[in-house]
This record gives sequence, structure tokens and C-alpha cells, in this order.
Amino acid sequence: MRALFYAVNGLGLGHVTRLLGIARALRRLQPDVEVLFLTSSEADGVLHRERFAAVKLPSKTIREEVGLQKTRYLKLAQTVTWNTISTFDPDVLVVDTYPMGSFEELIPALRWRQKNVFVFREQRRDAVGMPLLQATLPLYDAIIVPHANVDAVGPVPEPSKLRAVGPVLVRERAELRSRDDARRALGLSPSDTLVYASFGGGGEPESQQALHTANTAVQAIANARLIIGAGPLLRDVPVLPGATVLRGVYPMLEFLPAFDAAITATGYNSVHELLFAGVPSVFVPFERVLDDQERRARFLESQGAGRAVSSLEAASLQAALRDVLARRNAVVDAGRKVVSTNGAEAAARVLLEVLR
Repeated sequence: MRALFYAVNGLGLGHVTRLLGIARALRRLQPDVEVLFLTSSEADGVLHRERFAAVKLPSKTIREEVGLQKTRYLKLAQTVTWNTISTFDPDVLVVDTYPMGSFEELIPALRWRQKNVFVFREQRRDAVGMPLLQATLPLYDAIIVPHANVDAVGPVPEPSKLRAVGPVLVRERAELRSRDDARRALGLSPSDTLVYASFGGGGEPESQQALHTANTAVQAIANARLIIGAGPLLRDVPVLPGATVLRGVYPMLEFLPAFDAAITATGYNSVHELLFAGVPSVFVPFERVLDDQERRARFLESQGAGRAVSSLEAASLQAALRDVLARRNAVVDAGRKVVSTNGAEAAARVLLEVLR
């Protein structure tokens, strides 16, 4: 069995991480499977750490930074994609978030011999309703919805193809470290109140300011220290008084039990990993093209699974942080109701079902 995973990323790691969780589960279920990733993530080294091979394309971000001519870059991306699919000749092609491909280069290839499976994370309603996206979905044999309910993705042309598996994560609960073991492994204090801060993969321009503001909020709390999860793409980590920077730790999910609380962007992976690990969190929504982080943050707050702040201000963060620390047990219990299990294995079983 050959499986090709298509994960487009530039500034973050969300698509790679989600598909990595499914690939790990598939390898457990089908040990002789051949897996190949095709990605534009500038942090593709994380795939090697998990013992997966990858074909690497330059990301759109790097293309702009280094001045690659756009039409030549598009020709390169399309040619490499088509040649990779043709040569590897997968039994199943698994695509995350962009059913047409980042450059619409997948549309011809979706009619080739392999089975096609789309991982359809919730998106803004205007993005989901795009005619080209809706027209491409029938080319897929199954659509994995990494949420508790298929309604998360809205209407689709063939709803019978939808498979809701729950949030897909890169580690199982048994693989998470204990609080003490995680702190020892990371070299962190066994007694301080440790607040984890994460604002995506690290390439976003808002990350720097967000870290400064989070540190100001944490410093006002006795015995509390900010621990920065430096995303693989965070090039310049600001020097912040009292804060500790963790570099090269991936996946962070394995070590999240080390923390008493978190201040985080409200991206799909960050949120579900923190809820799964039982870390009471303050959610800071950022504006994204596809992802409605504001809606996700408000939903989680309505479930009692954390606090949402509408503006990135130290006073607001501090008040929300004090609240989740004071109500820790209730917040953790509510979060674990939202994310009770890892849907990666259920997603991998969908791939096997399609092939059978």
C-alpha cells in the first residue's frame, strides 16, 4: 500500500501536523505501508524526525522573500506535484484543507487511478461556499471531517462521503508525558506556575507583539513564568525578562502536561492539543483567510473550556489567566468533553475502508 499526503504550509504547521497524526496511525494499522509527504512547509524537518520521507516545494512565503518569479514558481510547483503523484503512483492521495491544491494543480491529478481522500477542517463559510471548491469535492472518494460532527464543514455536494472522526492529533494520550517528567525533560522548574505561550508556527508577523504582551500579563502573577514554545518558523525570538524559550521541541503536545495554563492563538491544532492535554487556556483569536478563530474562541468559552479575549492587551490577558487558573479543574473537565479522544486512528481507518 502506498499513501501520498499533500500538506501545504508556509507560516504554520497545522496541515503537516494533522496529516502526520493520520500517517502515524496508518502505519500502526498497516505496518508495511509506504508513506510519502508532498509539502511546502519550511519546517519539513519535523517529518524526518517522525521517520517519514518528504518531497519539498518552496512555500509561497519564501517565493516572495527571495524573489522567485511567480509564473515560473507556479510551473515548478505544478510540475513537481504531477511528477510526484505519477512516479510514486499512490493507492490513496490524502489532501488537507485545499481540495484543488494550493495552486489548483491537483484538479487534473484527482482523475488519475488513485483513491482520493480530503481532510476537511472547518473554514469560514464564505470560503466553503466557493464554487470551485464545491465543484472539486465530488472528485474525492471520502471526506474526513476532523470534528465531532459533519455539520462543522457546512453543506457539500455528496454528504454521504463525509466521515466525522473527531479532532485529529499527532499523539495519543498514552504518549503524553506526566507533569514532572515533562518538566524534567524540558529543564523547567518543578514548582513554579508555568504558563505556556504559543502563537502558531512562528512565521506570523503578530507573534512578536503577542509574546511581549503575554509576558507582561504573566509577570503580574506571583511565581508565574512564561514559557515560549518557539515554533519552527519563529526566526527572531524576543528577549523577554523572566521568560524561557523552548526551541526545537516537536511535537509540543507530548510535553504540554508540564504547564499550569496557556495563552494561545486559537488555531485548530493549538486549541485541540491544549484541551486534549488538560491545560486551561486563554484563547487569543487572530485573523486568518480560512480559519475563523474568533468563532472557535467564543464557542470554547461558551462550553466553559477556557477564556477568550477579544483584544491583545496585557490587562485582559491577565484577568483571563487568573480566572482559568482559579477554575482549573472545571476548565480542564470542560475541555476534555470537547476533545475526549484522538481521531487520527479513525481517520486512518477511513483510508483503509476506501481502498477496500
